[in-house]
Amino acid sequence: MLPNAKQLACLSVGGSFAFVALIPISRLARTIGAPVMSVEDKGVMRTEVESGADAVFAVIDKNGDGSVSRAEMTEHLLKAGYNEAAVEVIFAKLDSDADGELSKEELREGFAKFAPLREAPGLGAFNAKFVDEINSDADALFAAVDADGGGSISKEELREHLKRETDYSFKAISAIFRLLDANGDGAVERHELREAFVKHSPLRLALGQGPNFK
Repeated sequence: MLPNAKQLACLSVGGSFAFVALIPISRLARTIGAPVMSVEDKGVMRTEVESGADAVFAVIDKNGDGSVSRAEMTEHLLKAGYNEAAVEVIFAKLDSDADGELSKEELREGFAKFAPLREAPGLGAFNAKFVDEINSDADALFAAVDADGGGSISKEELREHLKRETDYSFKAISAIFRLLDANGDGAVERHELREAFVKHSPLRLALGQGPNFK
């Protein structure tokens, strides 16, 4: 099981930062002594990292204005169990121009530079042991959103659901819909929602399905 955010510490490692489990101590010591892995070290394609960052951006940018404010980041990560001090450290590291907002490019660069972000609760954590549970969460949400029982979710159905259950703007909901509609056919199929839930933990957190360690 991956640790949840309450079991994590934000540590400075060679001028950058990493999320590490507080226990066991031996794991903590190894993490402190290890450099933060780069995209190349992990053999991850840059495009995949950017895709993951873009998904996180779409989820956190609730007003759809094209930037992530400190307040939006704080609201999202507090739900994942972080404290405000940890959120501030994360935001400051990502906000490279120190203007108090994160652009999509800044979040992409942060995900590329700080590999632990891609495994942190609320941002990119995923544990293969939970695939069945995640699929169940996705199916439950699908049933709730597919109001007409047509077997797919339209943008209007998603909009109605999210406006009722969240405070996402119409523009932000459109961005989330594009994220879910992987094949771009204008409807979200059950398998697309499942795949998105498996791939993007922030999406599950934002839509209220599943604990943050999955």
